[in-house]
Amino acid sequence: MAMIDEQMLIWEEIDRAESSLICCMFDEATSSASSIIKRLLENYSSSCEVQGDYENEWGDMLESAGMVLVQSMKQLQRTSEILKELKLLFGSITTIPVQVFLTGVCFQLSESPSTTVQGSLEEFLNNWRLVDNRYYPVLGAEASASDPEGSCFRFSIGVDEYLELLSST
Repeated sequence: MAMIDEQMLIWEEIDRAESSLICCMFDEATSSASSIIKRLLENYSSSCEVQGDYENEWGDMLESAGMVLVQSMKQLQRTSEILKELKLLFGSITTIPVQVFLTGVCFQLSESPSTTVQGSLEEFLNNWRLVDNRYYPVLGAEASASDPEGSCFRFSIGVDEYLELLSST
């Protein structure tokens, strides 16, 4: 029951962050979304045993907060900082939810194509491994050192979604 209450509170915070975005309060939206992402990652990392429905809900919350973050940063004309900020928050490019990463890449490319964006995109695409017809991110050395048992992050995408991702780049 406590987990359900916590989920409801987080969704309410995400709704407030989205409302800030819609009301053109972009600094507040950015700050709220960043705070939500940090808390979600901290809570999930400290309770890796949680699986199933909560994991899906957790991923949805991360994606929603991430989308608020990238959209509000774009409105603040901080587009060039989006991928850097996402990497700082998530710790690795491969742990950023796919749609959030792609949106950030598209925003940055639309304003100024750069080799940094291309490098980030290549890093993201090169760090996925096919297991049982799903693609999973491959952990970097920094993640392996801090979590020798394997990461709690279980993001995955289907083969069709991965191929769509490749074709859109």
